[in-house]
Amino acid sequence: MVKAALSRFLKEYPAALADGVGVMFVGAGMSMAAGYPSWATLLREIGEELGVSSRDIQDLAALAQWSIQESGSATRVRNVIKEQIGADHDVPPTLEVIARLPVQHIWTTNYDRLVERAFAAIDRPLDPVSGAKDLSLKPTPGAARLYKMHGSIDRLDDIVISTDDYELFRTRRGAYLPLLQAHLTSMSILFVGLSFTDPNIRHVLSLIRESFTDAPPEHFAIVRPPHQEDFGSEGEFKARLAQHNLWAKDLRRYGLIAVEIESYDEVPDLLREIERRVATRRIWISGSWPVEGGGTGAASNYALAEDIGRLIGRSGRDLVSGAGMLVGSAAIAGFLDALRDRGGWDLNRRLITRPFPQPLAGAAPDGSKWTMLRRELARQAGTVIFVGGAKHDGGDLVVAGGVMEEFEIAREAGVFLLPVGATGGAAAEIAQRLIGSDLAIDGPALARPSDDELRLLLDSGTDQKTIVEAIAAILNRIG
Repeated sequence: MVKAALSRFLKEYPAALADGVGVMFVGAGMSMAAGYPSWATLLREIGEELGVSSRDIQDLAALAQWSIQESGSATRVRNVIKEQIGADHDVPPTLEVIARLPVQHIWTTNYDRLVERAFAAIDRPLDPVSGAKDLSLKPTPGAARLYKMHGSIDRLDDIVISTDDYELFRTRRGAYLPLLQAHLTSMSILFVGLSFTDPNIRHVLSLIRESFTDAPPEHFAIVRPPHQEDFGSEGEFKARLAQHNLWAKDLRRYGLIAVEIESYDEVPDLLREIERRVATRRIWISGSWPVEGGGTGAASNYALAEDIGRLIGRSGRDLVSGAGMLVGSAAIAGFLDALRDRGGWDLNRRLITRPFPQPLAGAAPDGSKWTMLRRELARQAGTVIFVGGAKHDGGDLVVAGGVMEEFEIAREAGVFLLPVGATGGAAAEIAQRLIGSDLAIDGPALARPSDDELRLLLDSGTDQKTIVEAIAAILNRIG
């Protein structure tokens, strides 16, 4: 079951992200991985003041409720949360990967600002929604949304912490529920950092159960079973492990498929694999060719790039382009032609462009900005197809240094390298370099076509139809 769940997860969740219906739910485990306390640790001091141990109480919300009743207000509990959660810990690698994934909706019951800081680190816009009234605000165009359904450290007067807060959730924060139900119904949610001891998660699961009493939609949950070193005695470990195993099976009642890991250290690599699989549907066409004075290569490379763009569109893949001279516009034209056959309704999602800013005549381009854009293109793509790559130097056609830089950046990023050497320029030089190189041609780290495939695409006698068919075969094989 463990392998079957992992296999389904690696197949279905990347497809959901690529299709724009992948959602993330970040649980307390992510905060604990960054160094924030667990619920039991957070409320330990409060428990001692009441004469009880937080480790012995499963209903930690009740412990907070008792403290509020004894003191007459929630100030004591809020001060503890402010002190323990208010500090900025390093953003864990898992959240760094999540911030890069094409996810537009993130749910969390955590109070901290880790998700916000992960997005800010890469200048990606994010709209936090920490209060029910915030749902009525217009979203920032292009921003992902973070639903902090139990509140935020920024607004301690409006957080879910006690039994009263949970019981009155529908009254005070019920505006979240229709949206959560809609995501549960129509999207694929990945729960990360779940723990059966987290009262927040138990609350969310109860909301799911309330919405779907029979045959709930299926989602995925990455969970870590208890380990011996987590406990002070063998008996305590065995008891907690038995509880975990029963809970993991019980998750199916809520439509959650448990993807078990041995350590939270595995999560970043697992999500990087998700990131890689999303990228395999994105094809970057790199290349350029002079429009004027480009000889017969201009017409043939334009026609080929257009056919490759059309192939990408018809195969359901996405096009990544820097809109390079002649080659970029041709690829985009072919891609648009393919999408037009289906109405072109998903163009905004499937065409990813980063056009290079062109200098005025006589001015030099901004090399650092161009390099930054090339790195962004490489990050977005799983495969790069090189077509041509030439420029004028005086009266001669020479290899375009920018395309060669894109080759080096793509190779460094682990992108699959597919040069059509027959188109000349940089593509021919890249093909020659790859033939016989030690880059993998199969397995999980495959990085280039086989030598025979490279030679076929390098042969100037190979006709355009055969080249496009060969490219299609390679993309199908590596996909």
